[in-house]
Amino acid sequence: MRLKPLLVVAGVAIASLVGACAQSHRPGNHNPLYDKERAEPADRDAALNRHRAANGPFGASLKDDLSFFKESCPPAGTADYIEPGPRGRTNSLSHRELTMRYSTGDRFNIQVPGAPEFSGDFVVNADGRVILPFAGELPVRGVTNEQLTKDIERALIKAKLFEAKGFKIAVRPVLYAPINVTVSGAVFLRGRVTINGDHAGSAIDNRNLTKTGDSPLDRFVGAAIRAANGVRPDADLANIRLTRNGKSYTLNWRGAITGEPVDDVPLLDGDHVHVGEGTCFQSALVRPSQITIGGVRIFVSNLTVPANNNTNSAVNKDSTGVPYGTRLLAGVVAANCVGGSLASNAHRYAVLISRNPKTKETEVIQRSIEELVLSPDRDSINPYLMPEDAIACYDSAITDTREVANTLSTILSPIQSYTNIINAGSTSK
Repeated sequence: MRLKPLLVVAGVAIASLVGACAQSHRPGNHNPLYDKERAEPADRDAALNRHRAANGPFGASLKDDLSFFKESCPPAGTADYIEPGPRGRTNSLSHRELTMRYSTGDRFNIQVPGAPEFSGDFVVNADGRVILPFAGELPVRGVTNEQLTKDIERALIKAKLFEAKGFKIAVRPVLYAPINVTVSGAVFLRGRVTINGDHAGSAIDNRNLTKTGDSPLDRFVGAAIRAANGVRPDADLANIRLTRNGKSYTLNWRGAITGEPVDDVPLLDGDHVHVGEGTCFQSALVRPSQITIGGVRIFVSNLTVPANNNTNSAVNKDSTGVPYGTRLLAGVVAANCVGGSLASNAHRYAVLISRNPKTKETEVIQRSIEELVLSPDRDSINPYLMPEDAIACYDSAITDTREVANTLSTILSPIQSYTNIINAGSTSK
């Protein structure tokens, strides 16, 4: 029987099919991700024309947004860039309306000399009021300790429980409670957040509440922004607005990055914090700070040869949790996609699947491992990793060819065995 020509034809067909499949699954997007601060002047007009043709006059994503092509933005690759803005505090921390005030759930202590029945700890109710023995209810939310002392004195005197002449009381804070505030704007996780919860819980468990005084550092503006997963790289730190009871205050938080003073003011339950959006990607904001996240979780898949699962590639929690500010190259190294045989591994590819933090659109890019190693500082080649990014590693063309050959060998081996059996039978006859 003439099986050799058939075997050759089958081999060629299978090789073509397998090669085509391997080629079709290789990602081919070389576009920059959202961290490209500005296109080079020679490329800007062409980029704008392509953008308008594809998406109309308005940006479809952060990397394509027309505002990111403004002359005020720095060239791609500029390190530690932050948009210019006012220096120092915008509001004085001594401003009466921005000092520490009582809110829902706060605990304070009253001492009335010679009247232990009126002394003790009191808690602000959910409606923002406190109930005094035989003296009715008082609104407490939003008042300072000094104002609360005067209000309680007047209430006790008005109820004819004490004479006005020489009457004095002492009111001291004991424990500031957790509060709920809302955060919007250029943050990673907008919405309603609870702050100061850990502080209040540990204080109740570990401290004698008869001791007065409290320092709730987690009930300030910075804590609210951290609870919203921190500011995005395009945040305008000089334009953070605090809205309370219909009145708005502009706060300057550039100092969290530059080292200047900041407007870190205490918050009340129901306050709203809005972080303004800037026009450029600011690389200086992509690092741990008091208003940014300390680290990001990424998803990693490395099934490159010889591994057939992530465990064999040593991909574990240490490689999927990286500090904020880590770039793609470091993430690829953490996934064990770099190194090994130069001939077969240098031409591997890495795919980054990222959700644009501004538009919430999913973007997929491909990078050559060799290009990343040779150009580790170029933002358009080596982007920053954002929360919930995913990295997948693809084998090089040499490894793909070897795998195709192995596949052909596996498929053709039974045919060759069958041919040998037929030939052996023909010879015996």
